[in-house]
Amino acid sequence: MEGTFSRLIRVDLSSGAVRYDEARQEDVKAYLGGRGLGLLLASRSGFRRGVDPLSPDSPLIFASGPLAGSGMPLSSRAVAVFMSPLANRWSYSTVGGSLAVIMRYAGADVLMVTGRASRPSYIVVEGGRAEVRDASGLWGMGTLDAERALKEVHGDDSAVAVIGPAGENMVRFASINHETWRQFGRGGGGAVMGSKNLKAVVFVPSGRAVEAADPEMTWAMISEMTRRLATGAKSYRDNGTLGTIDAGNGTGFFPSLYWTRVSAPGWRRISWFDVLSKYYYTGKRTTCLHCPVACHKTVASRRYGGYVELEYETAMALAGLTGVVDPDELIQLAHVVDDMGLDSITTGNVLGLLAYLTERGAVSPGEGVRFGDAARMRELIFMIARREGIGKVLSLGAKEAAKELGHPEAAVEVKGLEPAGYDPRTLKGMALNYAVAERGADHLWASAYAVDIPGLAGGRQATGEEKVRAVMDLEERNAVYDSAVLCKFGRNAYGWDELVRSLNAVTGFDYTKETLRQVAQRIIVLHRLMNGTTVEEDRLPPRWLSEPVEFEGKSYVVTEAEWRSMLMTYYRLRGYDEEGRPTKETLEALRVSLVQTGQG
Repeated sequence: MEGTFSRLIRVDLSSGAVRYDEARQEDVKAYLGGRGLGLLLASRSGFRRGVDPLSPDSPLIFASGPLAGSGMPLSSRAVAVFMSPLANRWSYSTVGGSLAVIMRYAGADVLMVTGRASRPSYIVVEGGRAEVRDASGLWGMGTLDAERALKEVHGDDSAVAVIGPAGENMVRFASINHETWRQFGRGGGGAVMGSKNLKAVVFVPSGRAVEAADPEMTWAMISEMTRRLATGAKSYRDNGTLGTIDAGNGTGFFPSLYWTRVSAPGWRRISWFDVLSKYYYTGKRTTCLHCPVACHKTVASRRYGGYVELEYETAMALAGLTGVVDPDELIQLAHVVDDMGLDSITTGNVLGLLAYLTERGAVSPGEGVRFGDAARMRELIFMIARREGIGKVLSLGAKEAAKELGHPEAAVEVKGLEPAGYDPRTLKGMALNYAVAERGADHLWASAYAVDIPGLAGGRQATGEEKVRAVMDLEERNAVYDSAVLCKFGRNAYGWDELVRSLNAVTGFDYTKETLRQVAQRIIVLHRLMNGTTVEEDRLPPRWLSEPVEFEGKSYVVTEAEWRSMLMTYYRLRGYDEEGRPTKETLEALRVSLVQTGQG
Protein backbone atom coordinates (compact mmCIF):
# COMPACT_ATOMS: atom_id res chain seq x y z
CA MET A 1 0.00 0.00 0.00
CA GLU A 2 1.03 3.64 -0.43
CA GLY A 3 0.06 6.91 1.13
CA THR A 4 -0.16 6.61 4.90
CA PHE A 5 1.42 10.08 5.16
CA SER A 6 -1.16 12.66 4.08
CA ARG A 7 -3.22 14.15 6.92
CA LEU A 8 -3.14 17.95 6.73
CA ILE A 9 -4.90 20.21 9.26
CA ARG A 10 -5.26 23.94 8.56
CA VAL A 11 -6.08 26.36 11.39
CA ASP A 12 -6.97 30.01 10.80
CA LEU A 13 -6.50 31.75 14.15
CA SER A 14 -8.22 34.95 12.97
CA SER A 15 -11.54 33.23 12.33
CA GLY A 16 -11.04 30.11 14.44
CA ALA A 17 -11.85 27.97 11.41
CA VAL A 18 -10.31 24.51 11.16
CA ARG A 19 -10.08 22.66 7.85
CA TYR A 20 -9.15 19.03 7.35
CA ASP A 21 -7.38 18.13 4.14
CA GLU A 22 -5.20 15.50 2.49
CA ALA A 23 -1.78 16.04 0.96
CA ARG A 24 -1.65 14.71 -2.58
CA GLN A 25 0.36 11.52 -2.87
CA GLU A 26 2.20 12.77 -5.94
CA ASP A 27 3.41 15.71 -3.79
CA VAL A 28 4.48 13.40 -0.98
CA LYS A 29 6.41 11.21 -3.41
CA ALA A 30 8.04 14.24 -5.02
CA TYR A 31 8.87 16.14 -1.79
CA LEU A 32 8.50 13.56 1.02
CA GLY A 33 7.37 15.40 4.20
CA GLY A 34 9.07 17.73 6.66
CA ARG A 35 11.12 20.39 4.92
CA GLY A 36 10.22 19.37 1.37
CA LEU A 37 6.45 19.16 1.70
CA GLY A 38 6.40 22.10 4.10
CA LEU A 39 8.16 24.31 1.56
CA LEU A 40 5.84 23.14 -1.20
CA LEU A 41 2.77 24.02 0.88
CA ALA A 42 4.31 27.39 1.76
CA SER A 43 4.98 28.09 -1.92
CA ARG A 44 1.28 27.51 -2.65
CA SER A 45 0.02 29.56 0.30
CA GLY A 46 -0.05 32.84 -1.58
CA PHE A 47 2.34 34.45 0.91
CA ARG A 48 5.43 35.92 -0.73
CA ARG A 49 8.84 37.12 0.31
CA GLY A 50 8.83 40.87 0.82
CA VAL A 51 5.68 40.85 2.96
CA ASP A 52 6.15 41.24 6.72
CA PRO A 53 6.90 37.76 8.15
CA LEU A 54 5.01 38.77 11.29
CA SER A 55 1.78 39.65 9.48
CA PRO A 56 -1.30 37.48 10.13
CA ASP A 57 -1.22 35.92 6.67
CA SER A 58 2.28 34.54 7.20
CA PRO A 59 1.95 30.74 7.41
CA LEU A 60 3.55 28.57 10.09
CA ILE A 61 3.78 24.92 9.11
CA PHE A 62 4.63 22.04 11.44
CA ALA A 63 5.47 18.93 9.44
CA SER A 64 6.30 15.41 10.45
CA GLY A 65 7.74 12.96 7.94
CA PRO A 66 6.74 9.63 6.38
CA LEU A 67 9.27 7.70 8.48
CA ALA A 68 8.02 9.13 11.80
CA GLY A 69 6.19 6.58 13.90
CA SER A 70 7.54 3.67 11.89
CA GLY A 71 10.15 2.90 14.55
CA MET A 72 12.98 3.57 12.10
CA PRO A 73 15.98 4.73 14.17
CA LEU A 74 16.52 8.52 14.26
CA SER A 75 13.14 9.20 12.62
CA SER A 76 11.69 11.44 15.31
CA ARG A 77 12.56 14.91 14.02
CA ALA A 78 9.90 17.43 13.04
CA VAL A 79 10.21 20.54 10.88
CA ALA A 80 8.73 24.03 11.14
CA VAL A 81 8.55 26.04 7.90
CA PHE A 82 7.99 29.81 7.99
CA MET A 83 9.09 33.16 6.61
CA SER A 84 12.01 34.11 8.84
CA PRO A 85 11.63 37.51 10.55
CA LEU A 86 15.41 37.45 11.10
CA ALA A 87 16.48 36.80 7.51
CA ASN A 88 13.28 37.93 5.71
CA ARG A 89 13.28 34.80 3.57
CA TRP A 90 11.59 31.41 3.53
CA SER A 91 13.22 29.29 6.19
CA TYR A 92 12.73 26.21 8.32
CA SER A 93 13.96 24.68 11.55
CA THR A 94 14.03 21.13 12.88
CA VAL A 95 13.65 19.61 16.34
CA GLY A 96 14.13 16.17 17.87
CA GLY A 97 12.37 14.73 20.88
CA SER A 98 8.96 13.14 20.36
CA LEU A 99 7.06 15.81 18.41
CA ALA A 100 7.19 14.23 14.94
CA VAL A 101 5.96 10.86 16.19
CA ILE A 102 3.29 12.19 18.53
CA MET A 103 1.99 14.45 15.76
CA ARG A 104 1.23 11.36 13.73
CA TYR A 105 -0.22 9.52 16.73
CA ALA A 106 -2.48 12.56 17.26
CA GLY A 107 -3.73 12.36 13.68
CA ALA A 108 -1.82 15.22 12.05
CA ASP A 109 1.01 14.65 9.60
CA VAL A 110 1.12 18.38 8.86
CA LEU A 111 -0.38 21.35 10.73
CA MET A 112 -0.59 24.69 8.90
CA VAL A 113 -1.42 27.78 10.98
CA THR A 114 -2.37 31.21 9.65
CA GLY A 115 -4.04 34.32 11.07
CA ARG A 116 -3.78 35.98 14.45
CA ALA A 117 -5.84 35.08 17.52
CA SER A 118 -7.62 37.90 19.32
CA ARG A 119 -6.15 36.77 22.65
CA PRO A 120 -3.32 34.48 23.79
CA SER A 121 -4.18 30.99 22.57
CA TYR A 122 -2.88 27.51 22.04
CA ILE A 123 -3.87 24.72 19.69
CA VAL A 124 -4.65 21.16 20.78
CA VAL A 125 -4.60 18.34 18.24
CA GLU A 126 -6.05 14.99 19.28
CA GLY A 127 -7.76 12.21 17.39
CA GLY A 128 -7.21 13.98 14.09
CA ARG A 129 -9.13 17.07 15.25
CA ALA A 130 -7.79 20.51 16.22
CA GLU A 131 -9.17 23.00 18.74
CA VAL A 132 -8.06 26.52 19.69
CA ARG A 133 -8.01 27.19 23.44
CA ASP A 134 -7.31 30.14 25.73
CA ALA A 135 -3.68 30.59 26.84
CA SER A 136 -4.03 33.82 28.82
CA GLY A 137 -2.83 32.08 31.97
CA LEU A 138 0.32 30.90 30.21
CA TRP A 139 1.30 34.20 28.60
CA GLY A 140 4.47 35.58 30.13
CA MET A 141 5.69 32.21 31.37
CA GLY A 142 9.11 30.87 30.48
CA THR A 143 9.18 27.83 28.25
CA LEU A 144 9.93 25.41 31.09
CA ASP A 145 6.94 26.37 33.26
CA ALA A 146 4.59 26.72 30.29
CA GLU A 147 5.40 23.26 28.95
CA ARG A 148 5.07 21.77 32.41
CA ALA A 149 1.65 23.40 32.87
CA LEU A 150 0.38 22.12 29.53
CA LYS A 151 1.53 18.59 30.25
CA GLU A 152 -0.34 18.70 33.57
CA VAL A 153 -3.51 19.31 31.55
CA HIS A 154 -2.89 17.10 28.53
CA GLY A 155 -0.73 14.31 29.96
CA ASP A 156 2.94 13.50 30.09
CA ASP A 157 2.73 11.60 26.82
CA SER A 158 1.59 14.71 24.93
CA ALA A 159 4.09 16.62 22.79
CA VAL A 160 4.31 20.37 23.30
CA ALA A 161 5.84 23.09 21.11
CA VAL A 162 5.92 26.33 23.10
CA ILE A 163 7.37 29.83 23.04
CA GLY A 164 8.77 31.93 25.88
CA PRO A 165 8.81 35.68 26.52
CA ALA A 166 11.14 36.22 23.55
CA GLY A 167 8.57 34.78 21.17
CA GLU A 168 5.73 36.72 22.78
CA ASN A 169 7.73 39.91 22.29
CA MET A 170 8.57 38.93 18.71
CA VAL A 171 12.34 38.88 19.10
CA ARG A 172 13.52 38.06 15.60
CA PHE A 173 15.47 34.99 16.70
CA ALA A 174 12.98 33.56 19.19
CA SER A 175 12.84 29.78 19.25
CA ILE A 176 10.01 27.28 19.58
CA ASN A 177 10.87 24.90 22.42
CA HIS A 178 10.01 21.25 22.98
CA GLU A 179 10.83 18.83 25.79
CA THR A 180 12.62 21.44 27.90
CA TRP A 181 15.96 21.69 26.07
CA ARG A 182 15.09 20.98 22.46
CA GLN A 183 14.29 23.79 20.05
CA PHE A 184 13.18 24.77 16.62
CA GLY A 185 16.06 27.18 17.09
CA ARG A 186 17.06 28.91 13.90
CA GLY A 187 15.40 31.74 12.03
CA GLY A 188 12.83 33.11 14.46
CA GLY A 189 9.89 30.70 14.28
CA GLY A 190 9.06 31.66 17.87
CA ALA A 191 8.49 35.26 16.77
CA VAL A 192 6.07 34.05 14.09
CA MET A 193 4.14 32.16 16.78
CA GLY A 194 4.17 35.22 19.02
CA SER A 195 2.86 37.41 16.21
CA LYS A 196 -0.12 35.06 16.00
CA ASN A 197 -0.80 35.23 19.75
CA LEU A 198 -0.03 31.52 19.74
CA LYS A 199 1.69 30.35 22.92
CA ALA A 200 1.85 26.66 22.14
CA VAL A 201 0.74 23.72 20.05
CA VAL A 202 -0.04 20.47 21.88
CA PHE A 203 -0.36 17.07 20.22
CA VAL A 204 -2.13 14.39 22.26
CA PRO A 205 -1.68 10.80 21.06
CA SER A 206 -4.83 8.85 20.38
CA GLY A 207 -3.07 5.80 18.96
CA ARG A 208 0.34 4.17 18.90
CA ALA A 209 0.69 2.84 15.39
CA VAL A 210 1.72 4.08 11.98
CA GLU A 211 1.14 1.52 9.27
CA ALA A 212 4.07 0.70 7.01
CA ALA A 213 3.62 -0.42 3.41
CA ASP A 214 5.93 -3.40 3.95
CA PRO A 215 6.03 -4.26 7.67
CA GLU A 216 8.48 -7.14 7.24
CA MET A 217 10.99 -5.04 5.30
CA THR A 218 10.48 -2.14 7.72
CA TRP A 219 11.40 -4.32 10.69
CA ALA A 220 14.41 -5.63 8.81
CA MET A 221 15.58 -2.08 8.15
CA ILE A 222 14.98 -1.08 11.77
CA SER A 223 17.24 -3.93 12.89
CA GLU A 224 19.89 -3.18 10.27
CA MET A 225 20.02 0.54 11.01
CA THR A 226 20.17 -0.02 14.76
CA ARG A 227 23.24 -2.21 14.21
CA ARG A 228 24.84 0.28 11.83
CA LEU A 229 24.32 3.16 14.23
CA ALA A 230 26.15 1.29 16.99
CA THR A 231 29.37 2.09 15.13
CA GLY A 232 28.26 4.87 12.76
CA ALA A 233 27.19 7.19 15.58
CA LYS A 234 29.46 5.94 18.36
CA SER A 235 31.17 9.29 18.98
CA TYR A 236 27.80 10.98 19.47
CA ARG A 237 26.71 8.23 21.84
CA ASP A 238 29.90 8.44 23.88
CA ASN A 239 30.45 12.20 23.96
CA GLY A 240 27.33 13.83 22.56
CA THR A 241 28.23 16.92 20.58
CA LEU A 242 30.35 18.35 23.40
CA GLY A 243 33.45 16.46 22.31
CA THR A 244 33.62 18.94 19.44
CA ILE A 245 34.68 21.64 21.94
CA ASP A 246 38.04 19.89 22.25
CA ALA A 247 38.29 19.12 18.55
CA GLY A 248 37.44 22.68 17.52
CA ASN A 249 39.85 24.38 19.90
CA GLY A 250 42.56 21.79 19.51
CA THR A 251 42.67 21.95 15.72
CA GLY A 252 41.58 25.55 15.16
CA PHE A 253 38.00 25.97 13.94
CA PHE A 254 36.25 27.07 17.17
CA PRO A 255 34.85 30.60 16.59
CA SER A 256 35.97 32.78 19.48
CA LEU A 257 35.77 36.37 20.71
CA TYR A 258 33.30 37.18 17.95
CA TRP A 259 35.13 35.68 15.00
CA THR A 260 38.59 37.05 15.81
CA ARG A 261 40.10 33.70 16.85
CA VAL A 262 39.67 29.99 16.14
CA SER A 263 40.56 28.79 19.63
CA ALA A 264 39.12 30.41 22.75
CA PRO A 265 41.52 31.78 25.38
CA GLY A 266 41.17 29.53 28.42
CA TRP A 267 39.06 27.00 26.54
CA ARG A 268 40.34 24.06 28.59
CA ARG A 269 38.07 25.25 31.41
CA ILE A 270 35.14 24.03 29.26
CA SER A 271 36.89 21.01 27.79
CA TRP A 272 34.49 18.07 27.56
CA PHE A 273 37.14 15.45 28.21
CA ASP A 274 39.10 17.24 30.93
CA VAL A 275 36.41 19.20 32.78
CA LEU A 276 32.74 18.90 31.80
CA SER A 277 32.60 15.10 31.60
CA LYS A 278 34.51 14.69 34.86
CA TYR A 279 33.04 17.38 37.10
CA TYR A 280 29.75 18.61 35.57
CA TYR A 281 28.22 15.69 33.68
CA THR A 282 25.40 14.15 35.73
CA GLY A 283 25.73 10.77 34.03
CA LYS A 284 22.25 11.24 32.65
CA ARG A 285 22.04 10.59 28.93
CA THR A 286 18.68 11.24 27.28
CA THR A 287 17.37 10.35 23.88
CA CYS A 288 14.82 11.31 21.31
CA LEU A 289 12.02 8.84 20.62
CA HIS A 290 13.12 5.89 18.45
CA CYS A 291 16.81 6.77 18.79
CA PRO A 292 19.43 4.26 19.99
CA VAL A 293 22.20 6.89 20.09
CA ALA A 294 21.12 9.00 23.11
CA CYS A 295 23.53 11.87 22.40
CA HIS A 296 22.14 14.41 24.87
CA LYS A 297 24.40 15.08 27.85
CA THR A 298 22.98 16.67 31.00
CA VAL A 299 25.37 18.89 32.95
CA ALA A 300 24.73 20.48 36.34
CA SER A 301 26.12 23.73 37.71
CA ARG A 302 28.10 23.27 40.90
CA ARG A 303 27.88 26.97 41.76
CA TYR A 304 24.27 27.81 40.96
CA GLY A 305 22.51 24.45 41.02
CA GLY A 306 20.20 23.42 38.22
CA TYR A 307 21.08 21.54 35.07
CA VAL A 308 20.70 21.67 31.31
CA GLU A 309 21.25 19.44 28.32
CA LEU A 310 24.22 21.20 26.79
CA GLU A 311 25.15 21.05 23.10
CA TYR A 312 28.28 22.05 21.20
CA GLU A 313 26.67 24.95 19.33
CA THR A 314 25.38 26.48 22.56
CA ALA A 315 28.79 26.13 24.19
CA MET A 316 30.47 27.66 21.14
CA ALA A 317 28.05 30.59 21.03
CA LEU A 318 27.66 31.38 24.73
CA ALA A 319 31.27 30.62 25.72
CA GLY A 320 33.45 30.91 22.61
CA LEU A 321 31.93 33.99 20.97
CA THR A 322 31.43 35.75 24.32
CA GLY A 323 34.63 34.74 26.11
CA VAL A 324 32.68 33.23 29.03
CA VAL A 325 34.76 30.07 29.57
CA ASP A 326 33.57 29.43 33.12
CA PRO A 327 31.52 26.16 33.10
CA ASP A 328 29.07 27.28 35.79
CA GLU A 329 28.41 30.57 34.04
CA LEU A 330 28.01 28.81 30.69
CA ILE A 331 25.42 26.43 32.15
CA GLN A 332 23.56 29.35 33.72
CA LEU A 333 23.53 31.32 30.46
CA ALA A 334 22.28 28.27 28.56
CA HIS A 335 19.45 27.82 31.07
CA VAL A 336 18.30 31.43 30.76
CA VAL A 337 18.45 31.36 26.96
CA ASP A 338 16.34 28.19 26.86
CA ASP A 339 13.76 29.45 29.34
CA MET A 340 13.38 32.80 27.57
CA GLY A 341 12.95 30.94 24.27
CA LEU A 342 15.92 32.25 22.28
CA ASP A 343 18.13 30.69 19.63
CA SER A 344 21.42 30.17 21.47
CA ILE A 345 23.52 30.51 18.29
CA THR A 346 22.18 33.93 17.36
CA THR A 347 22.16 35.00 21.01
CA GLY A 348 25.86 34.24 21.36
CA ASN A 349 26.56 36.05 18.10
CA VAL A 350 24.78 39.27 19.09
CA LEU A 351 26.37 39.25 22.55
CA GLY A 352 29.75 38.69 20.92
CA LEU A 353 29.08 41.50 18.44
CA LEU A 354 28.30 43.91 21.28
CA ALA A 355 31.47 42.92 23.14
CA TYR A 356 33.51 43.29 19.94
CA LEU A 357 32.20 46.81 19.41
CA THR A 358 32.51 47.72 23.10
CA GLU A 359 36.16 46.73 23.26
CA ARG A 360 36.85 48.77 20.11
CA GLY A 361 35.26 51.87 21.62
CA ALA A 362 32.25 51.88 19.28
CA VAL A 363 29.78 51.26 22.14
CA SER A 364 30.08 52.84 25.58
CA PRO A 365 31.07 50.47 28.42
CA GLY A 366 27.89 51.33 30.31
CA GLU A 367 25.68 50.25 27.43
CA GLY A 368 27.88 47.44 26.12
CA VAL A 369 29.69 44.46 27.59
CA ARG A 370 33.24 43.14 27.86
CA PHE A 371 34.25 39.68 26.69
CA GLY A 372 33.97 37.27 29.60
CA ASP A 373 31.53 39.36 31.67
CA ALA A 374 29.01 36.63 32.43
CA ALA A 375 26.84 38.70 34.78
CA ARG A 376 26.33 41.42 32.18
CA MET A 377 25.75 38.80 29.48
CA ARG A 378 22.98 37.25 31.58
CA GLU A 379 21.41 40.67 32.14
CA LEU A 380 21.53 41.33 28.39
CA ILE A 381 19.76 38.05 27.62
CA PHE A 382 16.77 39.15 29.71
CA MET A 383 16.88 42.57 28.03
CA ILE A 384 16.86 40.92 24.59
CA ALA A 385 13.88 38.72 25.50
CA ARG A 386 11.97 41.76 26.77
CA ARG A 387 13.28 44.07 24.01
CA GLU A 388 14.42 46.62 26.58
CA GLY A 389 17.25 49.16 26.25
CA ILE A 390 20.18 47.91 24.20
CA GLY A 391 18.39 44.56 24.17
CA LYS A 392 15.86 46.00 21.73
CA VAL A 393 18.69 46.66 19.27
CA LEU A 394 20.25 43.23 19.79
CA SER A 395 16.83 41.59 19.36
CA LEU A 396 17.05 42.46 15.65
CA GLY A 397 19.93 40.02 15.08
CA ALA A 398 23.56 40.74 14.22
CA LYS A 399 23.01 42.25 10.77
CA GLU A 400 20.46 44.86 11.78
CA ALA A 401 21.99 45.46 15.22
CA ALA A 402 25.36 46.26 13.65
CA LYS A 403 23.64 48.77 11.37
CA GLU A 404 21.80 50.37 14.30
CA LEU A 405 25.09 50.64 16.19
CA GLY A 406 26.74 52.31 13.20
CA HIS A 407 29.09 49.50 12.21
CA PRO A 408 27.45 47.25 9.60
CA GLU A 409 30.88 45.96 8.54
CA ALA A 410 31.32 44.27 11.93
CA ALA A 411 28.45 41.81 11.53
CA VAL A 412 29.27 38.22 10.62
CA GLU A 413 26.21 36.80 8.84
CA VAL A 414 25.03 35.41 5.52
CA LYS A 415 21.57 36.31 4.26
CA GLY A 416 20.80 37.72 7.71
CA LEU A 417 21.48 34.51 9.67
CA GLU A 418 24.49 34.22 11.97
CA PRO A 419 26.86 31.25 11.58
CA ALA A 420 27.48 28.33 13.89
CA GLY A 421 30.60 26.71 15.32
CA TYR A 422 32.82 26.14 12.29
CA ASP A 423 35.08 28.93 11.04
CA PRO A 424 35.31 28.69 7.22
CA ARG A 425 38.75 30.26 7.15
CA THR A 426 40.16 26.97 8.45
CA LEU A 427 37.39 24.71 7.06
CA LYS A 428 36.99 25.75 3.42
CA GLY A 429 34.05 23.47 2.58
CA MET A 430 32.08 25.46 5.14
CA ALA A 431 32.65 28.58 3.05
CA LEU A 432 30.57 27.02 0.27
CA ASN A 433 28.08 25.57 2.77
CA TYR A 434 27.43 28.97 4.37
CA ALA A 435 27.29 30.75 1.00
CA VAL A 436 24.61 28.64 -0.70
CA ALA A 437 22.46 27.74 2.32
CA GLU A 438 18.96 29.12 1.87
CA ARG A 439 18.46 29.74 5.58
CA GLY A 440 21.62 31.88 5.69
CA ALA A 441 24.86 30.90 7.46
CA ASP A 442 23.42 27.48 8.26
CA HIS A 443 25.95 24.78 9.20
CA LEU A 444 23.35 22.04 8.76
CA TRP A 445 22.42 22.93 5.18
CA ALA A 446 25.19 20.64 3.95
CA SER A 447 27.08 19.71 7.15
CA ALA A 448 30.29 20.40 5.23
CA TYR A 449 32.21 20.22 8.50
CA ALA A 450 31.79 16.43 8.23
CA VAL A 451 33.90 16.61 5.05
CA ASP A 452 36.35 19.25 6.27
CA ILE A 453 37.23 18.12 9.80
CA PRO A 454 38.45 14.61 8.84
CA GLY A 455 40.29 16.12 5.87
CA LEU A 456 38.23 14.46 3.14
CA ALA A 457 37.98 15.58 -0.50
CA GLY A 458 41.44 17.10 -0.60
CA GLY A 459 41.75 18.32 2.98
CA ARG A 460 40.47 21.18 5.10
CA GLN A 461 41.86 23.92 2.85
CA ALA A 462 40.79 22.32 -0.45
CA THR A 463 38.40 24.34 -2.63
CA GLY A 464 38.39 22.36 -5.88
CA GLU A 465 35.67 20.37 -7.62
CA GLU A 466 36.26 17.29 -5.46
CA LYS A 467 35.42 19.32 -2.35
CA VAL A 468 32.41 20.95 -4.03
CA ARG A 469 31.00 17.57 -5.07
CA ALA A 470 31.50 16.14 -1.59
CA VAL A 471 29.64 19.11 -0.04
CA MET A 472 26.85 18.78 -2.61
CA ASP A 473 26.38 15.10 -1.80
CA LEU A 474 25.82 15.93 1.87
CA GLU A 475 23.61 18.87 0.89
CA GLU A 476 21.36 16.46 -1.00
CA ARG A 477 21.34 13.83 1.73
CA ASN A 478 20.49 16.54 4.27
CA ALA A 479 17.51 17.57 2.15
CA VAL A 480 16.28 13.97 2.37
CA TYR A 481 17.05 13.72 6.09
CA ASP A 482 15.06 16.92 6.72
CA SER A 483 12.11 15.63 4.71
CA ALA A 484 11.95 11.94 5.64
CA VAL A 485 12.53 13.19 8.54
CA LEU A 486 15.79 11.76 10.00
CA CYS A 487 18.45 13.11 12.34
CA LYS A 488 21.61 14.14 10.50
CA PHE A 489 23.75 12.46 13.14
CA GLY A 490 22.97 9.25 11.28
CA ARG A 491 24.86 10.35 8.17
CA ASN A 492 27.53 7.65 8.67
CA ALA A 493 24.85 4.97 8.75
CA TYR A 494 22.12 6.26 6.42
CA GLY A 495 23.77 6.39 3.01
CA TRP A 496 21.80 6.60 -0.22
CA ASP A 497 21.14 2.85 -0.39
CA GLU A 498 19.84 2.75 3.19
CA LEU A 499 17.66 5.80 2.59
CA VAL A 500 16.12 4.21 -0.51
CA ARG A 501 15.39 0.91 1.22
CA SER A 502 14.00 2.54 4.37
CA LEU A 503 11.70 4.91 2.51
CA ASN A 504 10.46 2.25 0.11
CA ALA A 505 9.72 -0.14 2.98
CA VAL A 506 7.65 2.42 4.89
CA THR A 507 5.98 4.36 2.07
CA GLY A 508 5.58 1.72 -0.64
CA PHE A 509 7.12 4.10 -3.16
CA ASP A 510 9.63 2.80 -5.69
CA TYR A 511 12.56 5.15 -5.24
CA THR A 512 15.91 4.41 -6.76
CA LYS A 513 19.10 6.14 -5.73
CA GLU A 514 18.77 8.41 -8.74
CA THR A 515 15.11 9.31 -8.24
CA LEU A 516 15.69 9.98 -4.53
CA ARG A 517 18.55 12.28 -5.44
CA GLN A 518 16.13 14.10 -7.72
CA VAL A 519 13.75 14.55 -4.78
CA ALA A 520 16.60 16.20 -2.87
CA GLN A 521 17.58 18.38 -5.81
CA ARG A 522 13.94 19.38 -6.34
CA ILE A 523 13.66 20.51 -2.70
CA ILE A 524 16.89 22.53 -2.92
CA VAL A 525 15.89 24.22 -6.16
CA LEU A 526 12.32 24.94 -5.01
CA HIS A 527 13.63 26.68 -1.90
CA ARG A 528 16.01 28.82 -3.97
CA LEU A 529 13.20 29.83 -6.31
CA MET A 530 10.91 30.72 -3.43
CA ASN A 531 13.52 33.16 -2.12
CA GLY A 532 14.62 34.37 -5.54
CA THR A 533 18.23 33.96 -4.40
CA THR A 534 21.06 35.12 -6.69
CA VAL A 535 24.83 35.36 -6.43
CA GLU A 536 24.60 38.66 -4.54
CA GLU A 537 22.93 36.95 -1.59
CA ASP A 538 25.45 34.10 -1.66
CA ARG A 539 28.23 36.47 -0.59
CA LEU A 540 30.26 35.80 2.53
CA PRO A 541 30.76 38.48 5.21
CA PRO A 542 33.65 40.85 4.38
CA ARG A 543 35.48 39.99 7.59
CA TRP A 544 35.94 36.37 6.50
CA LEU A 545 37.37 37.59 3.18
CA SER A 546 39.70 40.24 4.63
CA GLU A 547 40.55 39.37 8.26
CA PRO A 548 42.88 36.38 8.69
CA VAL A 549 42.83 34.23 11.82
CA GLU A 550 46.00 32.80 13.32
CA PHE A 551 46.46 29.25 14.52
CA GLU A 552 49.70 27.54 15.46
CA GLY A 553 51.79 30.09 13.64
CA LYS A 554 49.81 30.05 10.39
CA SER A 555 47.39 32.60 8.95
CA TYR A 556 44.06 31.61 7.39
CA VAL A 557 41.49 33.52 5.34
CA VAL A 558 38.90 32.80 2.64
CA THR A 559 39.97 34.69 -0.46
CA GLU A 560 37.50 36.27 -2.85
CA ALA A 561 38.90 34.00 -5.58
CA GLU A 562 38.31 30.86 -3.50
CA TRP A 563 34.73 31.86 -2.70
CA ARG A 564 33.92 32.68 -6.31
CA SER A 565 35.61 29.58 -7.74
CA MET A 566 33.72 27.25 -5.41
CA LEU A 567 30.47 29.08 -6.07
CA MET A 568 30.79 28.95 -9.87
CA THR A 569 31.65 25.24 -9.73
CA TYR A 570 28.63 24.66 -7.53
CA TYR A 571 26.34 26.63 -9.87
CA ARG A 572 27.56 24.64 -12.87
CA LEU A 573 27.05 21.29 -11.16
CA ARG A 574 23.69 22.29 -9.64
CA GLY A 575 22.34 23.59 -12.97
CA TYR A 576 22.30 27.33 -12.20
CA ASP A 577 23.48 30.17 -14.41
CA GLU A 578 26.33 32.48 -13.34
CA GLU A 579 23.87 34.71 -11.48
CA GLY A 580 22.85 31.74 -9.38
CA ARG A 581 19.44 31.19 -10.96
CA PRO A 582 18.27 27.68 -11.84
CA THR A 583 18.17 27.29 -15.60
CA LYS A 584 15.01 26.42 -17.49
CA GLU A 585 16.49 23.01 -18.31
CA THR A 586 17.12 22.33 -14.63
CA LEU A 587 13.55 23.26 -13.71
CA GLU A 588 12.13 21.07 -16.45
CA ALA A 589 14.33 18.12 -15.52
CA LEU A 590 13.29 18.33 -11.87
CA ARG A 591 9.66 19.22 -12.67
CA VAL A 592 9.74 22.34 -10.52
CA SER A 593 7.15 24.86 -11.62
CA LEU A 594 7.74 28.60 -11.38
CA VAL A 595 3.99 28.97 -10.95
CA GLN A 596 4.22 27.00 -7.70
CA THR A 597 6.66 29.49 -6.23
CA GLY A 598 5.07 32.71 -7.39
CA GLN A 599 8.41 33.86 -8.77
CA GLY A 600 7.49 33.38 -12.41
